[in-house]
Amino acid sequence: MWRFYSLMIGILLLLTGCGAMNSGNSYVNQLSGAVLSPPRELDDFTLMSTTGEEFTLSEHQGEVILLFFGYRTCPDFCPTTMAELQRVYSDLGEPADRVKIVFVTVDPERDSLENLEQYTSIFNEDFIGLRPETDDVDDLLEQFGAEAERRFVGDGPLAYLVDHTATLFLINPQGQLEVQYLYGTHYSNIVHDVSLILGTSG
Repeated sequence: MWRFYSLMIGILLLLTGCGAMNSGNSYVNQLSGAVLSPPRELDDFTLMSTTGEEFTLSEHQGEVILLFFGYRTCPDFCPTTMAELQRVYSDLGEPADRVKIVFVTVDPERDSLENLEQYTSIFNEDFIGLRPETDDVDDLLEQFGAEAERRFVGDGPLAYLVDHTATLFLINPQGQLEVQYLYGTHYSNIVHDVSLILGTSG
C-alpha cells in the first residue's frame, strides 16, 4: 500500500509544480488539487452499477464525477475517504445534483453489486458503486494511472488485502480527468474545486 501511496505523492507533487499552465479553463489556477494540464482524455467505459443500471462515462457530460478505487473490506483508506466524500456532498448543497460520487471496486471477486450497494449506502444513498469484471480492472486502473495488488495475509484463496492507489480523481463536465487529490486532502478543498468547476462558488 505505502509503495503505491509514495509513488502517487511524487507524481502529484510534480503535477502541482508544473500543471495548470496550458489549460483553457479559466478556473484552473484557483484549484486546490493537483491539476492535469491539459486534462487527460479518458476512454469511455460502461460498468454495471449499484443503481441497477449500467453506468456509462460519456452519459454524464455536464456533471463532475469524483471517482475512487477501493474495496468493501478495506480497513483504512476507503472508509475514511468515503466519509470525507459524504462531507463534500453534504456541503455542496444544491450543486450536488450535478455531482456523482463513484466507488469502483478493485476486488470484484469478493465485491458483488449487492454488497457494494450496502457499503456505499452507509455513507450516502446517492453514492454509486461500480463493479468491473476481473479481467477489466487493470485496464480501468491504467487509464487513471492507478494500481492495485493483492497482499495475502492467510492461507485461504480469499485471505488477502488489496494494496491500492488511494487517490481521489475528479472528472470534469467534459468527461476528462482534470484533478487528483492525495489521501487526506481536506473535504473543504474538494468542495472549493467542485464549486469552481460548476461555476457555483460565491
